Amino acid sequence: MGARPTPHREALEHALRTLADEVTGLGLHATITGPLTLSVRGDAPAPDLGDGVAHLFEPAAPLSQSVTIESRGGRLWWCWVWTDAERGGHDSEPILPVEEVDEVARRIRTVVALPSAT
Repeated sequence: MGARPTPHREALEHALRTLADEVTGLGLHATITGPLTLSVRGDAPAPDLGDGVAHLFEPAAPLSQSVTIESRGGRLWWCWVWTDAERGGHDSEPILPVEEVDEVARRIRTVVALPSAT
Protein backbone atom coordinates (compact mmCIF):
# COMPACT_ATOMS: atom_id res chain seq x y z
CA MET A 1 0.00 0.00 0.00
CA GLY A 2 1.44 3.37 -1.04
CA ALA A 3 1.89 6.35 1.21
CA ARG A 4 -0.97 8.83 1.25
CA PRO A 5 -0.11 12.29 -0.08
CA THR A 6 0.04 14.92 2.63
CA PRO A 7 -1.41 18.42 2.20
CA HIS A 8 2.15 19.81 2.37
CA ARG A 9 3.37 17.48 -0.38
CA GLU A 10 0.32 18.23 -2.51
CA ALA A 11 0.97 21.98 -2.13
CA LEU A 12 4.59 21.55 -3.25
CA GLU A 13 3.56 19.44 -6.25
CA HIS A 14 0.93 22.05 -7.13
CA ALA A 15 3.59 24.79 -6.98
CA LEU A 16 5.84 22.78 -9.35
CA ARG A 17 2.97 22.19 -11.80
CA THR A 18 2.00 25.87 -11.64
CA LEU A 19 5.54 27.00 -12.49
CA ALA A 20 5.78 24.36 -15.23
CA ASP A 21 2.55 25.70 -16.76
CA GLU A 22 3.79 29.29 -16.47
CA VAL A 23 7.12 28.68 -18.24
CA THR A 24 5.37 26.56 -20.88
CA GLY A 25 3.11 29.54 -21.51
CA LEU A 26 6.26 31.59 -22.14
CA GLY A 27 7.33 29.17 -24.89
CA LEU A 28 9.75 27.08 -22.83
CA HIS A 29 9.81 23.33 -22.13
CA ALA A 30 9.42 22.14 -18.54
CA THR A 31 9.94 18.71 -16.98
CA ILE A 32 9.44 17.79 -13.34
CA THR A 33 12.68 15.89 -12.65
CA GLY A 34 12.37 15.18 -8.95
CA PRO A 35 10.08 15.57 -5.98
CA LEU A 36 10.89 19.29 -5.69
CA THR A 37 12.80 19.99 -8.91
CA LEU A 38 11.81 21.39 -12.28
CA SER A 39 14.09 21.48 -15.33
CA VAL A 40 13.36 24.15 -17.93
CA ARG A 41 14.91 24.43 -21.37
CA GLY A 42 14.61 26.79 -24.27
CA ASP A 43 14.50 25.90 -27.94
CA ALA A 44 17.43 24.50 -29.88
CA PRO A 45 19.59 27.15 -31.52
CA ALA A 46 18.75 28.21 -35.06
CA PRO A 47 20.99 26.69 -37.73
CA ASP A 48 23.99 28.67 -38.92
CA LEU A 49 22.96 30.92 -41.79
CA GLY A 50 26.27 30.48 -43.57
CA ASP A 51 28.05 33.62 -42.42
CA GLY A 52 29.98 31.74 -39.72
CA VAL A 53 29.38 34.41 -37.10
CA ALA A 54 26.29 32.87 -35.52
CA HIS A 55 28.07 29.53 -35.40
CA LEU A 56 30.77 30.99 -33.15
CA PHE A 57 28.29 32.13 -30.51
CA GLU A 58 25.32 29.79 -30.52
CA PRO A 59 25.29 26.86 -28.10
CA ALA A 60 25.25 23.32 -29.48
CA ALA A 61 22.18 22.38 -27.46
CA PRO A 62 19.20 24.22 -25.97
CA LEU A 63 19.99 26.13 -22.81
CA SER A 64 18.50 24.64 -19.65
CA GLN A 65 18.24 25.42 -15.97
CA SER A 66 16.89 23.55 -12.97
CA VAL A 67 15.02 25.13 -10.10
CA THR A 68 13.89 23.64 -6.83
CA ILE A 69 11.77 24.54 -3.82
CA GLU A 70 13.61 24.98 -0.51
CA SER A 71 12.65 26.18 2.93
CA ARG A 72 14.63 29.26 3.97
CA GLY A 73 13.87 31.17 7.13
CA GLY A 74 10.58 29.32 7.58
CA ARG A 75 9.36 30.26 4.10
CA LEU A 76 9.34 28.32 0.82
CA TRP A 77 11.53 29.73 -1.96
CA TRP A 78 12.24 28.95 -5.58
CA CYS A 79 15.98 28.39 -5.93
CA TRP A 80 18.38 28.00 -8.85
CA VAL A 81 20.16 24.64 -8.82
CA TRP A 82 23.85 24.83 -9.76
CA THR A 83 26.29 21.99 -10.29
CA ASP A 84 29.18 22.42 -7.87
CA ALA A 85 32.12 20.60 -9.46
CA GLU A 86 34.47 21.42 -6.57
CA ARG A 87 32.27 19.60 -4.08
CA GLY A 88 31.00 17.00 -6.53
CA GLY A 89 27.38 17.88 -5.99
CA HIS A 90 24.85 20.65 -6.28
CA ASP A 91 24.36 24.04 -4.71
CA SER A 92 21.37 26.36 -4.75
CA GLU A 93 20.66 30.08 -4.71
CA PRO A 94 17.31 31.67 -3.81
CA ILE A 95 15.31 33.40 -6.52
CA LEU A 96 12.01 34.49 -4.94
CA PRO A 97 9.34 33.17 -2.55
CA VAL A 98 7.29 30.32 -4.01
CA GLU A 99 4.19 32.54 -4.40
CA GLU A 100 5.91 34.76 -6.98
CA VAL A 101 5.49 32.31 -9.86
CA ASP A 102 5.07 34.90 -12.65
CA GLU A 103 8.34 36.69 -11.87
CA VAL A 104 10.25 33.43 -11.36
CA ALA A 105 9.04 32.22 -14.77
CA ARG A 106 10.22 35.48 -16.38
CA ARG A 107 13.64 35.14 -14.75
CA ILE A 108 13.95 31.55 -15.93
CA ARG A 109 13.06 32.66 -19.46
CA THR A 110 15.83 35.26 -19.28
CA VAL A 111 18.32 32.48 -18.49
CA VAL A 112 17.27 29.83 -21.04
CA ALA A 113 15.62 31.64 -23.97
CA LEU A 114 17.78 32.48 -26.94
CA PRO A 115 17.33 36.01 -28.24
CA SER A 116 15.26 36.40 -31.38
CA ALA A 117 17.18 36.87 -34.61
CA THR A 118 14.67 39.45 -35.80
